[in-house]
Amino acid sequence: MISIFLCVRKIDGAGVVQTPEMRNITLIIWGVFGLIILIGYLIWLAVLKHNK
Repeated sequence: MISIFLCVRKIDGAGVVQTPEMRNITLIIWGVFGLIILIGYLIWLAVLKHNK
């Protein structure tokens, strides 16, 4: 859902025009952010499983 919004918009919240390069950079940043959250969640899940 977020990726569709990021690809469709013409101008971001700061007023920067979204070129294809800027869209790719934005998607990479969101991907890294999501990956960090996923890794944290998996570590937390492993710790909880280990304690049982």
